[in-house]
Amino acid sequence: MKIAIIGGGVSGSLLGYLLKAKTNHEVKLFDVINKYVKPCGDIVPNVFSPPYPWEVKFEIKRFAFYIDGERVYDVEYRHTKWLVIDKWKWINDMRKNLGFNHVSEFRKEDFDLVIDSKGPYDMDRDVVYTTRAIIKTDKFTDEAIFEFDTKYTGFYWIFPAEEGLLNIGAGFIEYKNSKELLLKYMKERYGNFELLDIRGAPISISPVRNKVGRIGEARGLVFPLSGEGIRPSAISAIKAYEVVSYDFNKFEERLDSALKSLEDSIMLQHKILSLYRKSGLSLRKGLLKFLFKNEILIDAYLEDKLTPEGITESARFVKSGGILRK
Repeated sequence: MKIAIIGGGVSGSLLGYLLKAKTNHEVKLFDVINKYVKPCGDIVPNVFSPPYPWEVKFEIKRFAFYIDGERVYDVEYRHTKWLVIDKWKWINDMRKNLGFNHVSEFRKEDFDLVIDSKGPYDMDRDVVYTTRAIIKTDKFTDEAIFEFDTKYTGFYWIFPAEEGLLNIGAGFIEYKNSKELLLKYMKERYGNFELLDIRGAPISISPVRNKVGRIGEARGLVFPLSGEGIRPSAISAIKAYEVVSYDFNKFEERLDSALKSLEDSIMLQHKILSLYRKSGLSLRKGLLKFLFKNEILIDAYLEDKLTPEGITESARFVKSGGILRK
């Protein structure tokens, strides 16, 4: 069978790798550029390992939460909670094995199956425009920091990128020029620093209008409260590979079924985000303080499992002594 994959990000590259390595299907990956360079926080919760391994650059155990400039909570875990990965290298290594075909060369009639994995760029959903910077500073910290400004919907983040370097970003729904906000924020917080890289990208924060033939962020698979899309995109690639391997003729039906639990979790976050967006400033602050002064909800938030089952799992984890200090 001839399969075309449009878009070589997380889901497209991983699906292409799996199909080429484990099946006899003829697979072609199409994209607009020959190297992947989309910026993000490069973070994944330490609960998932992809079939094509990634390089871990840093392990995070400590977290801090700020609301309108006030540090409201911090927590440290006994074991690594988050991994900082080299996402660009991971994706581009998979793409090397697939070869590059420019999207202008794509002809639908040449393929038996076409899978859309080109991210949010059809713009058939709400997005937040984020900007991410990599800086070198003598104020390096191994904490992952979230800072919320209740005037907007979104947050600043400060994550260790690797020893001595910080990944700092911003994304707010109401303020599209996130680069302007980020540069001001970094100057106020760090004063002198060396800016090594800065670039922006949209991130999906609402359901898409059409899911047919789509995986990854093209399908809207991003947790909107945290912005984390690497893991859900990778999971969708694995599920798509399993469906293609099992029964190509029922691809859509089986893929919908395989992704239902993940999509239900994301939909719940969409509803919480919608409630937050409609709230006044005082209620927003109250909601955030309720979330970030509760170690069970923090644990659920950090692993994007804000479901009844996920919160119950976090409660058991906290009760077992998983938190070192709070």
